[in-house]
Amino acid sequence: MSSSHASTTPRRLPSLNMLRAFEAAARLASVTRAADELHVTQSAVSHQIKQLEAWLGVPLVTRDGRRLALTAQGAAYLPSLSTAFDLLAQATAGLERQAHRARLTVNALPTLTAQWLIPRLPRFCAQVPAVDVQLVTTAGVLDFDPAAFDVSLRCLSAAELAALQARPGWRGVAVGRFLPDAVTPVCSADWLARAGALAKPADLRRHTLLHSRSTPQLWRQWLALAGAGRMRPAGELVFDHAHLAVQAAAQGLGVALGSPQLVADVLASGLLVAPFADLLLHDKDFYWIRPERVADDAAALAFCAWLGDGGTTA
Repeated sequence: MSSSHASTTPRRLPSLNMLRAFEAAARLASVTRAADELHVTQSAVSHQIKQLEAWLGVPLVTRDGRRLALTAQGAAYLPSLSTAFDLLAQATAGLERQAHRARLTVNALPTLTAQWLIPRLPRFCAQVPAVDVQLVTTAGVLDFDPAAFDVSLRCLSAAELAALQARPGWRGVAVGRFLPDAVTPVCSADWLARAGALAKPADLRRHTLLHSRSTPQLWRQWLALAGAGRMRPAGELVFDHAHLAVQAAAQGLGVALGSPQLVADVLASGLLVAPFADLLLHDKDFYWIRPERVADDAAALAFCAWLGDGGTTA
């Protein structure tokens, strides 16, 4: 018989009350204790067991005064019945937990999400296990409604933040800085071995620079800061997002601009090196943005507090 056909066949089962009464009495070896567990009278338990025996057509228990013993049929029936009730209890408890779990919707930039948030998110989940985090990435930095998400994460200059807070719809919106956005060139050691050492910023003329369409002006700004604004590189590659450019750098495709804060783990592993670690372009910061509607939401408050701790607590 196929599984699809079996699933449509009605199950022939005695009533749940009969099964619960017998399983409890047999497991506890006492009608009295079963009655206490099920919050019914002893006579009700005995009556349900007798009905089950009549339904099955076999004796399940023997009675000797107050003592209850199982027949061979009852002893064979009990383990499967107890397992079935355990599975029902587990499924019910799981559904109840899911129904009462909090959901937190977080909107963040792709690079921050890929390089910093996802590697650290297990720490937050361990700290607040009853919260389900839903991540939504977006490339738009300024064009968004803060009320559309529980928490939004943005990289902003002081002027951009002030302009956002002056907009209609930002009344009661809470904002907090949690991470600096400072960038410096990063590349693989293998790339340096092939393309030549980087002793000074002007040496980048012998290298391929990896750009991001989301921040097209970043290399120009860093080179101006480093005093190499007129330098022309040997080659250029362009990617949609900054984290893709950094990933390409780790694969030995050239030199990208990366945040030491965001790629700290990769730098520590040696997959990336920062030849000009002290030359940092820093004119923006990462902020969490929390709308007024979640001002008292425990999950949103916990997440923002965790961000404020640098995403290090677990």
